[in-house]
Amino acid sequence: MNIDKKSIIQIVILLALVVGAGAYYVMTQEDGLSFITDLLPGEEKKTAPAPASAAAPASKSEAAPIPTYPAKGQVAGKPFEPEATVLEGGELAFVQSKEPQTAIRIRLAAPKWETPAGKKFKYTPAGANAAIVTVNRMEAGEMKQQTFSDKYSLLLEFGQEKERKLPGKLQLALADDVKTTLAGTFEAEIKGFRIVDGKPDLTADSTETLEYLALKELLKDDPDKQLEVIALRDGRYSADATGKNRVGYLEVEYRVGQGSAEIKRFQFVKDPDWKVRGPLALTEIDEAHPVAAPGPKDAPERVLAYLAAKRLEADVKKKSPKKGIYSASFVTRHNAKNKVGVAEVTYKLEPNGQPTKAAYLFRLKQNGWALDRELNAKEKVNVDSGKIEKR
Repeated sequence: MNIDKKSIIQIVILLALVVGAGAYYVMTQEDGLSFITDLLPGEEKKTAPAPASAAAPASKSEAAPIPTYPAKGQVAGKPFEPEATVLEGGELAFVQSKEPQTAIRIRLAAPKWETPAGKKFKYTPAGANAAIVTVNRMEAGEMKQQTFSDKYSLLLEFGQEKERKLPGKLQLALADDVKTTLAGTFEAEIKGFRIVDGKPDLTADSTETLEYLALKELLKDDPDKQLEVIALRDGRYSADATGKNRVGYLEVEYRVGQGSAEIKRFQFVKDPDWKVRGPLALTEIDEAHPVAAPGPKDAPERVLAYLAAKRLEADVKKKSPKKGIYSASFVTRHNAKNKVGVAEVTYKLEPNGQPTKAAYLFRLKQNGWALDRELNAKEKVNVDSGKIEKR
């Protein structure tokens, strides 16, 4: 499906507004959203407002060169040596997973979906329109958080991207009581949805990539229609049962103009870019319609959930033909030694309806797991003994 630059702007504006502030209409104007057109070459760009406070002259320590060793420093008076650096959605995160678990996150004052290759940021000291710095630290089993929007110093320089890696260097000093610092070089792993050369990067593993594709699908017949997104739900992606494909799922609730709310479900596959695999009816469950049905050699958890989903679809169509299946979730348990398994499902027949529960009994046969029957409300499976017991 071809789509022009104007349509890309509309979809990305809608995605930005939905992600940031709930439901809005798709509009062609970019007032307050010039960051989107900044990402799309050939569009008229608006000049960003100048910072409210000019940077103060650099001190001798600020003028010192950034160290060439891997970025490290201290947080709360203890060493901070991040093992991973990630750039995603306009945020640069330095993560130390060893004790004490700590992260320093820098929300760049730049377009959210831009990869800032070759860019430099200097706040000495930081003031209005500066990056937002957040420090998360695990203390006594509780995550503590501090956020700084000013009164810190930061020099940050990025190199050129190579193989989804972005090198850089920084020097950061926070005006907190324990003098948090971080300085040195890094190589950030680029993750998440982004715009590259004016086009969405559809190779990115992100629910925002799926959201973009779903909105594109909804607008394909009329890119100019007013589309109000009420909710984006259950966005997810993972490897499928074969382990060979990456698949995804997303549910969109929306209305066109002043019309009634509608719900559309989409399945996605990555090959090599993410794309819409197809829609699902409201009576269909994602787990019941994989790219390839799980077989006897697949993990029992996948097999039981698949068979339970197929059975649930059939049951609802028979008992409640005018209803749909919403918010379905599966919990499976099994014991191959006792050759017994169970899949418990919770679902709704209306988007805002009351949860309904069902449970299905499985037996391990010569050719694999097979659905035996639905359990009644007074039965439960003891997988350790392999017996059906009363609740």
